[in-house]
Amino acid sequence: MRSNGTVGKRLLNVREAAQYLGLEVDTVYKKSRLRELPSVKVGRALRFDLKALERFVEQHTVETID
Repeated sequence: MRSNGTVGKRLLNVREAAQYLGLEVDTVYKKSRLRELPSVKVGRALRFDLKALERFVEQHTVETID
């Protein structure tokens, strides 16, 4: 994750969110549009809060059976 020197980046653009989640950009747009993925509109730009994405991943993690 890039840093501006002291504080890590909190809002990701679509490309960065897709990379973080391991998804295609089109899939991130679709999941956001369907409200399956938390997103934030900043003007006309679509952004993704890193902490919300972390919670999303935690909530959708499937535990393996040993």
